[in-house]
Amino acid sequence: MKKLLILMLFAALTFLYVGCDSSDDNGTTPTPAQDPIVGTWISEGTDVAPGLVATLKTVRIVATFNTNNTYNVIATDSAGAQVTYSGTYSVTENSGTTIKSITLNQTVPTSVTSQGIYQVNADGFLKYEVIQTTPAIPGFTPPTAAEGFGSTKYNGIALGTTWVQNFVPANPTKEYLVGTWVSEGDNVAPGLKSTLKTKKIVATFNANNTYTVVATDSFDVSVTYTGTFTTQSNQNTSIRNITLNQTTPTSVTSQGIYRVTTKDLTYEVIQTIPAIPGFTPPIATEGFGSTKYNSIPLGATWIQKFVKQ
Repeated sequence: MKKLLILMLFAALTFLYVGCDSSDDNGTTPTPAQDPIVGTWISEGTDVAPGLVATLKTVRIVATFNTNNTYNVIATDSAGAQVTYSGTYSVTENSGTTIKSITLNQTVPTSVTSQGIYQVNADGFLKYEVIQTTPAIPGFTPPTAAEGFGSTKYNGIALGTTWVQNFVPANPTKEYLVGTWVSEGDNVAPGLKSTLKTKKIVATFNANNTYTVVATDSFDVSVTYTGTFTTQSNQNTSIRNITLNQTTPTSVTSQGIYRVTTKDLTYEVIQTIPAIPGFTPPIATEGFGSTKYNSIPLGATWIQKFVKQ
């Protein structure tokens, strides 16, 4: 019964997107604006709902919501197993808020109805929270726009962030890396702590593809690095490739991967020109921790975490 309940909750949570039909009336009436939820969205890392991480070991959700009000969701767990959900959805606006209500009628792999809320914010991030309502899950009630995110309840008690899911667009119209990011304390990569005694890094990535990084060590000595960067997307993941061409204080090229979620930046790069003997940079298909020395993955050694300022 517990496993069935978890699966019902997960099936509900994976259906999060919405769209509006476009109508063709010979041009006499303007075509309604497309709902911002239409498109493909990805949830990974800290964006995955805590409830999904704890119960189903979910590591990635890729959700596509179409203009004809159909959806397709692929959920991947930590073992690499995938489940695909599909069906139709409808949306209702709510007065005085940008939070919308959504109803999802799943047809694959089972027939269920789920209800909840979602919101696409000014940055283009999607927040979503739904729960299965037909067949009902005893004790559970879906979130409402009036009470906001975190209002899914069990026996009248709000469950907070447990089932709140966050997504970034699979094909963003802007570079989410742009901005100023800070890494300090436990967020500093272990390799930087042990070799350079780094205690804080402030990294600024600009819209013109230039960057400035100020690294401060335990003696409060700072070094500033500057240069240019380029990025590249990868299919079905929010992990992107990055190449940095440093010009100050020395000329080097570094390559690696990064991921921006609605909460943080995960970043792993290594110098490639001049090459460091034995080292190879991380790649998106192998994920974070895939920097290698003599073909052996180094795990968390060079993974850097940042918080946006």
